[in-house]
Amino acid sequence: MWNWLTEHSDPLNVLLSALMLVVWALYFQLLLSGYRRSRRCKILINRANGHSLATRCAVTNMSTEAIYIEGVIAELQGKTPEERIICSLTDHGGRVDPTRVSDEDGYQGPLGSGEAVELGSYRQIIKHAQEQGDGHISVLRRLRLTVVATYGPEDRPVAAERDYDIVERNGKRVLLSEMVVTRQVRSAFERRQIEQLMREQAAARTVGGE
Repeated sequence: MWNWLTEHSDPLNVLLSALMLVVWALYFQLLLSGYRRSRRCKILINRANGHSLATRCAVTNMSTEAIYIEGVIAELQGKTPEERIICSLTDHGGRVDPTRVSDEDGYQGPLGSGEAVELGSYRQIIKHAQEQGDGHISVLRRLRLTVVATYGPEDRPVAAERDYDIVERNGKRVLLSEMVVTRQVRSAFERRQIEQLMREQAAARTVGGE
C-alpha cells in the first residue's frame, strides 16, 4: 500500500488539491449567498389585528439597514377585469412616524431596521385609492398593496406586495389573504414597472395640481 501511494503521489496530490479547491469554492459560495441574503431588503405588510376593513395596515422593515418609504400603490379589482383602479397613494396623508401611531395616514418617510409603522386602516386606504384613482368599481373584490422604498445597497427602488380578497362573512366585509408571507419584488423587470408607474403617477399629480 505504501509503495502504491509513493508511486502515485503526484497524481494523488493533484487530485487532493482539486478536491480542496472545490471545497473552498463551495464554502465561498455559501458565504457569498449568506451575505447577499443578509443585505437584501425585506419589507413585511400585515394586518395589525383582525380581518375587518377597519383593521390597520402595518409595514415592518426587516432589512439590516433603514429604508425610506417612497410610497404605497393600491390596486383595486372589481367583479370584472375592466373594473380596476391602480393608484399611488404617495402625498396623500401624513408623515410616516414609526415612534407613534397617528390618526393620520402616512405613505412616505424613513423606517429603521426592525421598526414598524401603521399606514391607517384598510378602509381608509381603499377610500383614498377610489378618490384619487381613475375608474369605477361597483363591488370591490380584491386589494393589492405594494410598498415602494429606497434601500441603500440597491440602485433601483425596492418593493414588496401583498394581496387580499375581500369577501362577505356574516354580513360583514373582511380581508382574507392566501399569501402566508409578503412577496418581495426581486425581478428587475417588475421593479422597472413599479418605478415607471410611480413616475407616471407623480407626473399626473403635477399636471392635475396645475
